[in-house]
Amino acid sequence: MVPELALIRSELRLYELNEFDQFNHQPSTPTTPNQWFVKLYPEAYENHGSPFLELVEQIDQFSSQVLPITINHDFFASCLGGRKDLNHHVIYFEPEMQWYFQDSDQIFKPTQPEKLMTQFRALMMKCAEEMPGQVHKLNLVHEFRQDKTAKLLIQRAKSILAADQSFFSATSPNQRIRGLELVERVARRFVDEVLTNEPGQILTLNEALAVFRGLLKEKNLPDIKRSDFRAVMVPLVREQFNVALRNDLHSGGGRGWKGVKMLQSSPN
Repeated sequence: MVPELALIRSELRLYELNEFDQFNHQPSTPTTPNQWFVKLYPEAYENHGSPFLELVEQIDQFSSQVLPITINHDFFASCLGGRKDLNHHVIYFEPEMQWYFQDSDQIFKPTQPEKLMTQFRALMMKCAEEMPGQVHKLNLVHEFRQDKTAKLLIQRAKSILAADQSFFSATSPNQRIRGLELVERVARRFVDEVLTNEPGQILTLNEALAVFRGLLKEKNLPDIKRSDFRAVMVPLVREQFNVALRNDLHSGGGRGWKGVKMLQSSPN
């Protein structure tokens, strides 16, 4: 066979292995690295294409050999984000330059890039172990698992899995352990359930702070400074009761709110 024709046929076969139809129809038992990873991470495939560029060499009319020769970094960076069907979710929180993973209790907790690199290496090894004999496994076991590849994936994943300030905002359904937004969430409940609008009543900032600190202690949250409490409470009270913080509650001065009363009960 003419060498050029053999190369063309090889390339055509290569492209066939890297394409999957819209219904993701694949063999029940994957026989190539592409099939193995696309079955696990179909969303990453939809967004970023095939995991590998695979070279297929025809041995005879009945068999061929598959060699993954290059890796799609975007695909594997997306895989680090986890799988929704398994409730496994990883994000890169840009405001803090910190990685978070969603634990089994649905709370996001900090993690380290080294753990994500270990996860990637484990996936590559698992794929190699489950591949049939006609797949060349050297790159899966050695080349693609090296530090240079794993570190490159971490850098690429920072943009693909990036989350901004709104991801952990006080109104977001996402929760993380000991995040600053937890204080604002408690403050919102404090205003909604503990405070009420009542003409003639006065609520001092110190009185509200004392009760609020008790709530934080009950929930095993860190204490809050008076200045931080004021910064959180002032807009919430204004929004709820249309009352501004005043500095003239008595002759010696004093900060608080007029027309606001604190109830005896507190939120759970």
